[in-house]
Amino acid sequence: MALVAGLSVPGARVRNMLGLYTAAALACILGAQAFVPLAHSASQLPAVVGNKPYGPATLRHPTALRTCSGASCRRASSAITLPPVSLGALLVGAAVARRKKASGATTRRVTLKQIDQLSIRDVPRWFRPKISIGMARRDAVMLAIKKKLKDVFFIMAFNKDGMPTDELEKARAMFPPTTICRVLKNSLVKKAMVGTPWYPFSKYLKGANMYVLVMKDTDLKETIKAYMKIEKTFAREEKVAKVYEKTKGQMLFQLKPLVGGCMRDEWNFIPPEDIPKLKDFPTKTELIARIAGSVKQVTQKLAVSVKQVPQKLAIGTKKIVEKMEEDGKATVGDAVA
Repeated sequence: MALVAGLSVPGARVRNMLGLYTAAALACILGAQAFVPLAHSASQLPAVVGNKPYGPATLRHPTALRTCSGASCRRASSAITLPPVSLGALLVGAAVARRKKASGATTRRVTLKQIDQLSIRDVPRWFRPKISIGMARRDAVMLAIKKKLKDVFFIMAFNKDGMPTDELEKARAMFPPTTICRVLKNSLVKKAMVGTPWYPFSKYLKGANMYVLVMKDTDLKETIKAYMKIEKTFAREEKVAKVYEKTKGQMLFQLKPLVGGCMRDEWNFIPPEDIPKLKDFPTKTELIARIAGSVKQVTQKLAVSVKQVPQKLAIGTKKIVEKMEEDGKATVGDAVA
């Protein structure tokens, strides 16, 4: 806190108050008539403000002393006398403070070297000469989707027409906790998929959809089972068919309960009829276990086969020797011949 003109003022405003008083003093020197109140004179103001003297109680404008006399002069001096310092400070200081606040919000230091090094690559992809708040928000959502797609293992979209809010909340709660389930605009998802391996899936995104993002392969089975349960519990096929019958004249595509899906590393569109098959899709750990089991079986079969070869060879050799002894042959070639 600080004392300014006998008043208790927060310390952060001391500099502003000093600037206000300086501006008011300048106004007094110039004899600015813009601050003159018409209903009061300086003689009616208190001579002391707080503990400090205010100044002459009857300060008159110099032009009034030369142009009037008597009662008319007193009336004129009352009409053109200057206001108190606080009034002039308030008007001038408010304008200065507002201008300072506005200019300080956009201040940024940029060197000439940085300007010379700028290229077209430094311009953000989303840069626009003019942009509204709504466009900025949609762009932020698109960038968030694009960032999330880098970690997605499987993405699926199903139609939400005919589903009230309470059903949507219940359907979202059926999916695994690590699965992301959101209602998104198709245009934002398509824009986020541009330049990524997910792009082939974007051309199938039509209608009002809810998107399901599976982050781990271990959640794929439970996610597919949850959707199949949703489709049965909320009778999605019947409801979507009713909606399509009412609006098919206005649509350029056939409305279906399930749009389809796409899986990482394959990047192929999975049609709706093939989505239920993924409920038995093996995880990476299960695949490794299966491969290890298959390799073990092959090794065992190979060992048995290798073991049988010497046994058969020994048996064959023994029979040849016996035949040689019976026939009195000296060489194996003679015995075989």
